[in-house]
Order: sequence, then C-alpha cells, then structure tokens
Amino acid sequence: MFKYFVLFHCWLAAPNWMRDHTPDQDHFYRRLFTAKHKAKRRKVKSIWITALSVLLLFPSPPIIVVTLLFTTFLSFSYLDES
Repeated sequence: MFKYFVLFHCWLAAPNWMRDHTPDQDHFYRRLFTAKHKAKRRKVKSIWITALSVLLLFPSPPIIVVTLLFTTFLSFSYLDES
C-alpha cells in the first residue's frame, strides 16, 4: 500500500509533459512511444541478446570488454534521433 502511495505522489510531482504518453515524433520524450522507436528498441534488444550469447560462448575478459563496448556503441548509434 505504501508503495502505491509513494508512486502516486511521484506521479503528481512529474511535469505535465511526462504524464502524456501520446506518441509524437517531434517531442523529445513522447517520441519514445512511437511505433518506429519501439521497433528500434526491439532491434537493440535482439542485438544485446546476441552479444550476450557470444559472451557465453567465449568467456574471456578481453572479448567481454570489447563486445560490451561495441554493443553499447551500436545501441546508442542505432537509437540516435536521426
């Protein structure tokens, strides 16, 4: 019960633009709810699953570091606003 009370007050403290979840391509926050951005997030999720599978196959520290850094770079590049 206390958890919901705290969440409710956090929701009240949020700005108005953060409460609105209607997709809008031009808004910096509401573009997260567009179909195009959701498809990009699904693709990034599959990239991370593939990278983690590679890490399970080759559990070597240098491979882990390089794979995680490269996957992070790919994720940020793909999810960029362009």
